[in-house]
Amino acid sequence: MSQENNDKEQKKKSEEQKKLEKEQRRRELEEILSEANTKTGEQLVLDELGSVKSQNELKEFALGHIPDDPEEKYNVYYKGIEKLLKKFLPEGDKYKSAREIIREEKKIFLTRGKKLNEKGIRGADSRMAYVQDMEEIMNLITKWAFESRNYFELYSLLRDKNEELGYHNE
Repeated sequence: MSQENNDKEQKKKSEEQKKLEKEQRRRELEEILSEANTKTGEQLVLDELGSVKSQNELKEFALGHIPDDPEEKYNVYYKGIEKLLKKFLPEGDKYKSAREIIREEKKIFLTRGKKLNEKGIRGADSRMAYVQDMEEIMNLITKWAFESRNYFELYSLLRDKNEELGYHNE
């Protein structure tokens, strides 16, 4: 009986430790992304006249027409999603880890939950994702770029979406 109680206590402590570790990791990510968010003076200027565009205009600017042709998905990925991320994510070596964190969540979403294995292989190519998935992530990114541009908020949007879809269930 005493051993059984010890086992239960040990399991409870282990679960609490996992929760604490998860919360610590979340705080670390928030700190990294919050620091990247201190970049100032950037505006949502998308045309040569410097005028701000709406969310739909931003999406149109980035994507134009969304083809369902696998050969053209490469262009959608780089000229759409990546174009916006390059424009709005912080630059420089100092913010490399912040960019990688956000891009990893993007890749997990586009590959429908495929993560890098211990050998660094994902087993899927996010550039060849379903058009519907690309549209959905474009909507998240354009909404974020238009409304907030807080890097932790973008990470949270992507992470929450991935968790909602069960991509982070371990």
